[in-house]
Amino acid sequence: MTTDTSQMLPGNRLLVRSRKFFIAALLFAIPSAALGLRLAGIWGSVSSLSGAEFLISATAFGLALIVLPLGALVCLAVALFMRVESAVVKRSPQAVGVVDRLCVAGAVLLSLLPAAWPASKAFRALVTGAITIRLPMEHTFSMASDPLAFTENIAYWLFAAAALAGLAVVYWRGRWQRFRSLPPADPPVSR
Repeated sequence: MTTDTSQMLPGNRLLVRSRKFFIAALLFAIPSAALGLRLAGIWGSVSSLSGAEFLISATAFGLALIVLPLGALVCLAVALFMRVESAVVKRSPQAVGVVDRLCVAGAVLLSLLPAAWPASKAFRALVTGAITIRLPMEHTFSMASDPLAFTENIAYWLFAAAALAGLAVVYWRGRWQRFRSLPPADPPVSR
């Protein structure tokens, strides 16, 4: 059964696409979970092989370990953002349901996630009183021994977190303005 999306409103088309990506995420997640549950047994049988059989089996096993979970995460993120976009383009603010609000909240949190890593480094440094820089060589700065370098490194991580969070804010601000500028939705016309 194919769905003809040419007669649909843009928001409904996005909603259909979102559901397709969600189904694709499930199709990636199910074998990924099955692979994760049988990881030791599968690797035991792969490691007992030798030569070209081992090479092919280990390569396929490694690709499955990478592609399946990553595919599930990417499809889930695309489905989430398409659901949010369908809420933005198809309806008025009064017609947004609970599921759409939860999807928007999840998408906002997902877009703020890259800022969490540098913020966590700065927070950990403030709590422990020391920060370790690993490149080009590992060096630890503490508040007691080198307060200037310690403060500079914390500021660096906070600036990185602010820049990444700022990108998310710019994205969501544009979506919010677009959503607020929509005219009220017309009631559906019955034929």
